[in-house]
Amino acid sequence: MSKEYVYSDYTYNSKNPLVRFSHRKRFSTALNLISKEKFENLLDYGAGDGHFLNELSNVKPNVELAGFEPIMHNTDSEKIKFHLNLSDIKNQKYDVITCFEVLEHFNLNGQDEILGNIHNLLNKNGTVVISVPIEIYFPSLIKNVIRIKYTKLDFKYIKNILKAAFARDIPEIRNEDGYISTHLGFNHKKLEGLFKKHFKIVGKIKSPLKWLPISANSQVFYKLEKKNK
Repeated sequence: MSKEYVYSDYTYNSKNPLVRFSHRKRFSTALNLISKEKFENLLDYGAGDGHFLNELSNVKPNVELAGFEPIMHNTDSEKIKFHLNLSDIKNQKYDVITCFEVLEHFNLNGQDEILGNIHNLLNKNGTVVISVPIEIYFPSLIKNVIRIKYTKLDFKYIKNILKAAFARDIPEIRNEDGYISTHLGFNHKKLEGLFKKHFKIVGKIKSPLKWLPISANSQVFYKLEKKNK
């Protein structure tokens, strides 16, 4: 029997110090961004194991917190309500919607659909905060070298690592329908073009070292405002 996948073991509790630092800094950056906002309710779209919402509930104890998570199981608490189905919240409106490390798991059509959902769920003057991994240029090379430990190493994989390092398209991966398990070939610059269809970008922050070039970082955060249709 294979070992059960535990999200935290591969992210903020990873045994790899570089991975652990990157993800813990990602969560602290997210909390810092959201704590500056004034809002009555928040939806975390793709809440994962609920770690961010649980941390946020300590920072913002008097706001209504909800999470949409169709894959990982979460248990409601006094402060947080989780939803398995998008239909459960289709008539809701939120002041803030967060979406962390989700969009890289879908092709452009899937990303566009998710952004449309977020647009519909957001209040007129609401704020969206999105983070995605940097998977092109030097950061992709470092990440994929680390991933070799968990991935079958063959010529095709090496070829795709080099493509990602030069920001080349990998259509056999990135054009797949549904959930894409790998980050390989994801390009945040293409996502920025989709943002403009639904939102206006009002902020962009690199993580974990925001004062250094994007080539020295592993994630990028976007702050978006609603573009009314």
